[in-house]
Amino acid sequence: MALLELRDLHTFFTTKKGIIKAVNGVSYEVEAGKTLGVVGESGSGKSVSAMSIIKLLDGNGYINSGEVIFDGKDLADVSIKDMTKIRGNDISVIFQEPMTSLNPVFTVERQVSEPFIIHQRMSKKAAAKKVVEMLRQVNIPNPEAVAKQYPHQLSGGMRQRVMIAMALACKPKLLIADEPTTALDVTIQAQILKLMNALKKENGTSILFITHDLGVINEMADDVAVMYCGQVVEMAPSRVIFGKENNYSHPYTEGLMYSIPRLDTPTGVRLEAIPGAVPHPLDLPKGCKFAPRCKYATDKCRNEEPALVEVEKGHPIRCFYPEKGVRANGK
Repeated sequence: MALLELRDLHTFFTTKKGIIKAVNGVSYEVEAGKTLGVVGESGSGKSVSAMSIIKLLDGNGYINSGEVIFDGKDLADVSIKDMTKIRGNDISVIFQEPMTSLNPVFTVERQVSEPFIIHQRMSKKAAAKKVVEMLRQVNIPNPEAVAKQYPHQLSGGMRQRVMIAMALACKPKLLIADEPTTALDVTIQAQILKLMNALKKENGTSILFITHDLGVINEMADDVAVMYCGQVVEMAPSRVIFGKENNYSHPYTEGLMYSIPRLDTPTGVRLEAIPGAVPHPLDLPKGCKFAPRCKYATDKCRNEEPALVEVEKGHPIRCFYPEKGVRANGK
């Protein structure tokens, strides 16, 4: 059963040069107790689709149309006042850079205790005890001392653990993790991912995991949604996306897969990169948005926009030539 369901979501931003359609008809689901990985390059609409769920958008951003069904309720129609009761309580967020997300002038105790005081009406003394418990739960050594420290006194990995403790304070039903390991080295990244998986199993929390790293998605996600230019171009269970016997994929997903470093890559062989860059949202190409960068593109791709079509059960792809063998042989 889906805890969260985005239905044809359109989130736009008003600018002096025109309306930017950052999220343009996105639909995906997060199953209860599972992790959905949303992957794509910067500018693909990953974070905006996630921030639309809790209406944490810039002042010029707004949901133009679509539904955000969370636990049976459409959050697109919820007022900002009511949304503040949901944020941090039913839905929590771990942001990309913990140093800018944590307030430098408040102690760890002060910041982590806020969800307990605001949502659970705890006293400051009771909240302080819960803070120590949460810091211990996320494997921070000597939590009593860390609680009294300021963010600048902690390492990047420690700060991210504090962010996780804060996000999980009220045991939310949904955790939005917006590239939570990007600023960390690989050793700390592995520890954070292991911790998040353990806490997910312990608390039964669903996770919407946003990243550009398919390697992280392979480790974390049960299902995968690949986004490009504000649209979902492919969705499938992770075992299908990463399966060697998978006969279907979007060329963009294929390009992301080929750009991952592998242990069996021969010495001296360069990784295959996707040419070009994500187009500007005010200057999108006609037809398939990925066509200018796609090595398989035809005139049909450049002139007609493909629909998101299910090629197998539970595996929709937005491409005219989703079958790998067919397009590799010149269609």
